[in-house]
Amino acid sequence: LDILASYPNEFWKYPVVIYYMKHRSEERFDQYFLRFLRKLIAELLTRYLLAPTINAVKSDILKLNVAIVHATQPDFNFKEMSMSALPSAIRIPNRNVVRMMLKIIAYQEPKQTALLPETWEIEHIFPQKWRNNYFVDVSDETVKEKIEHIGNKIPFEKRLNIVAGNGYFGKKKDMYKESQIAVTKTLSQSSVEEWGLDDITERDIHISEKLLKLLETWSTEYNSKEASTSGPTPEQLEMIRRFRANGWV
Repeated sequence: LDILASYPNEFWKYPVVIYYMKHRSEERFDQYFLRFLRKLIAELLTRYLLAPTINAVKSDILKLNVAIVHATQPDFNFKEMSMSALPSAIRIPNRNVVRMMLKIIAYQEPKQTALLPETWEIEHIFPQKWRNNYFVDVSDETVKEKIEHIGNKIPFEKRLNIVAGNGYFGKKKDMYKESQIAVTKTLSQSSVEEWGLDDITERDIHISEKLLKLLETWSTEYNSKEASTSGPTPEQLEMIRRFRANGWV
């Protein structure tokens, strides 16, 4: 739910509330609700990365709202989209979904056992302001584009981020060490002393591969047979009762 709260618009709230109100009293609700939320995250994030407009999923959400009323595991009949551009869209994401993506990454850390702090900011590992002579034979435009990649961003507590400022990686690591956000704290243990463009590229690849695999896993888990073994719905139970009342076995 914290991840969905950073989605760029509020369309996600309708299916979530409908699902909760309709199915909250059913057996194993917590397990099915978790699967549903993860599937919803996967669908919404993928589509916003590929088509970052407010109305990209509106009609699909309306169909999902109806499907939720009739099933614990409703079908996600979202419009088909070409996924070939997804890896690139993850590496250079629309700025409106960066916080959502950073939350997903942060919550995959085993040591992250609590919600992220309420006040955190997007930290640029390589600073947005740098010395003009820091890079040789690399244009300012190239650097500006590169520092906005997902591989150069982490969630960071606001108070610590203020102190870290526009410092370079070697100095920032001391501040990262004080963070209560596991993915940021782990970065403080890096052997890298000077974070550069190659480090951003390497982390881009790592995050892209990890995120693609995670979204695929969530979708696969939702569609698996195990996810559909919640037993008969109330409507099906009523039908069974009528069959038995008529002497049918």
